[in-house]
Amino acid sequence: MKPVHGAFALALLLGGCVTDSGPNYSLTGGETGVFRSANAGRAIPVSQIKGMDERQLLATFGAPQLDRKDASSRVLRYQSDACTLFVFVSANQAQYAEAYDPQLRPLSPIDQCAGSVAAQKRRVA
Repeated sequence: MKPVHGAFALALLLGGCVTDSGPNYSLTGGETGVFRSANAGRAIPVSQIKGMDERQLLATFGAPQLDRKDASSRVLRYQSDACTLFVFVSANQAQYAEAYDPQLRPLSPIDQCAGSVAAQKRRVA
């Protein structure tokens, strides 16, 4: 019976060496996003987005999937097959933009994401 106990103890020791290799997502991990799109369109520089009014944003990106209003500012969320684009609007003009890949890793530069959103824009009803 002693060899059985030894095998059991060895199995317990080796079992402690196993690590979980599941996905590790972190919003602060510092990983750079990956851009992959079936319809990337033409890149749109952030400098072109900044200063757009609501009419221009609608014409360029279509209807936002989210329009969040907080006091005098708004956040508009647009999506394509490759990314999510957030446009921050204040005083009726786009002030800032951010882009993330599907795993919520930041994309830089934002230009490619903006181009894919524009190419795949939702139609306004």
